Amino acid sequence: MLNMKLPGGLISTVLSLASNLSDKNLLRIINSLGKLTSIEWQDKGVRALRRMIEEKHSGIEATKRAIKNMNPKVRAQMVNNFLLGGILLGYKKRYAFWEANGVAPPGNLMISTTTKCNLRCYGCYAGTHQIADELTREEVEMLVEEAGKAGTNIITMLGGEPLTMPWMLDVVEKYPDVGFQIFTNSLLLDDEKIARLAKTGNAIIAIGVDGPKELTDDRKGEGAFDGALANMRKLRDAGVLVGYSTMVSRKNFDHIYADPFIDTMIEAGASFGWCAVAIPQGKACRELQLIPTPEQKARIPEMVRKVRERKPITIIDFYSDANVTEGCGAGRVTLHVNNTGDVEPCVFFPFTVDNIRDKPFHEILKSDFLRDIRKVHKDYPGQLQTCMMVSQPQAALKVITDCRAKETSDGTLEQLANLAEVAEAAN
Repeated sequence: MLNMKLPGGLISTVLSLASNLSDKNLLRIINSLGKLTSIEWQDKGVRALRRMIEEKHSGIEATKRAIKNMNPKVRAQMVNNFLLGGILLGYKKRYAFWEANGVAPPGNLMISTTTKCNLRCYGCYAGTHQIADELTREEVEMLVEEAGKAGTNIITMLGGEPLTMPWMLDVVEKYPDVGFQIFTNSLLLDDEKIARLAKTGNAIIAIGVDGPKELTDDRKGEGAFDGALANMRKLRDAGVLVGYSTMVSRKNFDHIYADPFIDTMIEAGASFGWCAVAIPQGKACRELQLIPTPEQKARIPEMVRKVRERKPITIIDFYSDANVTEGCGAGRVTLHVNNTGDVEPCVFFPFTVDNIRDKPFHEILKSDFLRDIRKVHKDYPGQLQTCMMVSQPQAALKVITDCRAKETSDGTLEQLANLAEVAEAAN
């Protein structure tokens, strides 16, 4: 965490216990970290972890497996940068920013440096963004530093393909106290880059895999599946925390939560899986076969629950985990800066009013647009949906209209208006 003193004694205790990860030691780690909680949401998480240890939930085996796979440097950085700097102590710094400025910074800042990519995956949200511009290294470093001053210590690098930027790992190495997540197809990784990631230890790697080989290669291109798994194994062997990310669609739905696919990911070294349901964003998801049916969506929570109960891998599911984020996190839990510098409430909420090239980051946080987006979440506290464009399209459209926000993904405004019209007719 930039300008934040981490408790060295606590870190030493946690890392010592992590080297011999019995249930008893894991409980000691949870109790040690529990002393730093600030809010009920964090306390609830600590209680849930204690209960999982007592019940010998497979999620605990997933945690042990992930920690065992990490090299000592990665293990230390996960504690320093993510658990402490990003969540526990990071919250206190963000709260101090809120007290001083009247607005809370996001816990996670997403940055799409480019829409350039070595693959052409159908349905990619980045496919309808402007491609003629990119963020510079200087702009990205400015964002990391400004976010850090506000208490945001987790930076997620998206694209396009972030590794097309030749300086991407230089930025990761320049900020060893920041926790980075890099979403990548991994095909631009080589042994030298993997060694750098293992040495720095402060980046989590999520590799795009969209089901079994035939489905992944069908969406991404021939060789994408084999390349992804080969690099996943190399990252695991180097002690880097690695997992997969997938777009859950109508085409791959029957495979993503099924044992053969999950077992393949575990064997390849994945400690976690990010699952995002295909949503109708602009022209990127006009193909009907991409969007899961209502019946499929209704089955997701139960399928995720069963995987978590039986498999030693952590599944993060955007659709069914709204209870964890307490609803849509747009403009609240996350912010997204796209490749032109436009600031959006979320990577899946492609509308903007401000640009980092025109206004300082801390001033953008105070904008009427982001304030009103956060207010939608406050006005519908019982609506535990992960996307307000789906759950509250009328309210989202009103904010966009009132604040004169512009769409940054071609066709999204039209689709949101259609969703709002359907919701209006249903009422």
